[in-house]
Amino acid sequence: MLWPVALLLLLIGMALVWSRSRSRSPAGQTSEASGSNALISNPWSANKPALAHESSRPSQPGAEPETERLISVMSDKSLSVQLRRQAARSLARVGTEEAMAALKAALAGNNPPYLKAAIAESLGESPNPAARDLLHDLVNGKDEITARAAARGLALAGDANAVDTLGNVLFNEQSPLSVRAEAARALGDVDLSSAQDLLVRAVTQIQDEDVRESVLDGLGRRPFSETEDFFRNYLNSPDVPPDSKVLAIEAITDADGDVEPFLSKYLNDPNPEVRAAAKSAMDFLTPETPPVFTNAAKSTGR
Repeated sequence: MLWPVALLLLLIGMALVWSRSRSRSPAGQTSEASGSNALISNPWSANKPALAHESSRPSQPGAEPETERLISVMSDKSLSVQLRRQAARSLARVGTEEAMAALKAALAGNNPPYLKAAIAESLGESPNPAARDLLHDLVNGKDEITARAAARGLALAGDANAVDTLGNVLFNEQSPLSVRAEAARALGDVDLSSAQDLLVRAVTQIQDEDVRESVLDGLGRRPFSETEDFFRNYLNSPDVPPDSKVLAIEAITDADGDVEPFLSKYLNDPNPEVRAAAKSAMDFLTPETPPVFTNAAKSTGR
């Protein structure tokens, strides 16, 4: 009679165990499922939460993605030259090895002349040391448009090496006249006394009239307080022909400083060409103010 009772107790125990397992399993299954779904929907949230935050940051200037974008714009021949020039200038300012490699490739490739010119000029603002050597090569190259732009780039660099390179181009009779003229004007933009010394020497040593005119223009770009003594001696010299004096007066007209008192002295110069040039300069610097008529004057015809 004991075995029915034992069997009954066994069945009751099995039922209790089964009931407890049923009551726990849904919650457990729900928790595991929700955890699995969370990992599937955002696999980075648990392991790399910082990456999601970093991806929302704007690109820093010179960062690799920005450099790649600029290279893509500069290289895209379907875009306007203006956009490509702007990208090239930005790449020069970035100055990384990747940016420099892209600029060199653009200079060597089949690209519009004025894109190459923009690259050459912008290299003067590049922080990459290799930019100076590249400018030296470009200003002495066969492409005159790029060479002139390289001269302007050297002026932007504005250091002693740039002055030496520009001086060598200026005095090199084998260089194209347009490049020598650009080198003279570029020296006028370099704020070093050695640049002015080269221009003063070039006035007396260079015989080509076009280049000499650009040399005077270069001197006229400098502050007049630095060049006043030179121009006084030049204009008062009996050895300087009148046409060269006229060029000097035209250059002074564009100088930075109070040049009117100086130029007014040549309104009575013995040479009529010099007098005419001085008058034109004064008229340009101090244009006549038109008379102001009041209503009463207008009504009376006065």
